[in-house]
Amino acid sequence: MNFKRALISLLIILSVGFAGSVDGAEVWDEEPITDFDGEGIGVSFDETYYSEEDTPDMLVRSSASFGTYGATTGTSGISEAYYSMDAPSSGGSDVQQYSISGSEPSTVYFGDKSVSYSTYRSTYTGTNSLWILGSWSWTQYASCPLWAYLQLLAYSPSGGSTDLYEIYPNGNVEQDSTYFWPGYTRINFRADTSGRHILLFVVNNQPSNAVVIDVSSSGWPSGSGSGSAPSYAQVTVRSSQLYGYTVSVDGVRSYSDYSDGSLDGVVSFTVAGDQSHTITITSSGYLRSYTRLFRSGYAYTLTI
Repeated sequence: MNFKRALISLLIILSVGFAGSVDGAEVWDEEPITDFDGEGIGVSFDETYYSEEDTPDMLVRSSASFGTYGATTGTSGISEAYYSMDAPSSGGSDVQQYSISGSEPSTVYFGDKSVSYSTYRSTYTGTNSLWILGSWSWTQYASCPLWAYLQLLAYSPSGGSTDLYEIYPNGNVEQDSTYFWPGYTRINFRADTSGRHILLFVVNNQPSNAVVIDVSSSGWPSGSGSGSAPSYAQVTVRSSQLYGYTVSVDGVRSYSDYSDGSLDGVVSFTVAGDQSHTITITSSGYLRSYTRLFRSGYAYTLTI
């Protein structure tokens, strides 16, 4: 009799578990990232879908490279981001004249909208404008870890005496009186406070647009070597039945099963660590969305 009851209980458990997996119940695995270099960048993860020759520059941290926060994805499938943990080489000045000749972006981003740089130039009216500078794109929004460095790019047709305003997360406004050159001026920005920062400038009584920088409370590890941990989380979505699907992160970034050149049901990417993110998987006749906290230095695998 006890054996019969045990067998019935086992069958119930198995049937419930099976129904849950068919119904799309989330199955998350979490484990610490161990195969990253001493500076906190886990190159080996991205090498699973970039060849060694195609590994994006953002995976090699230097004073000229960028990290993985606030990333946007171009037509090449390579992500762009906008911060460095190394202080920029600015000759002691945080405001410098800048020439974009030979370094024009391929894409400019307005929130989740993007246009080619040539299209932007053809419609641009020449008013004061402010951007966050990336290696191949400009954006008006980015996120980064605490104490990261970003570079802002200001355009003013006339230049001159400038008031640069920064609205801090607590609502305080800091005004910096400086000088912008006619044309382009580059400004160094350091993320010294967690939360949302809003920046804009005024030249000749004409305001620019605002840019937004969200600063995570989790900073880059101060140490180095095997004891350090990356300030991002690695996310992998796997399916043995669903192919050609798309994964979006917070409704801003999107990745495709095709992105790595292989239709294998596997999508891998990074997200800002110690933050909650919404991961949405879509395909023909299929839609699942999951919101959860992703801890810095951990790899998450979602099996669907």
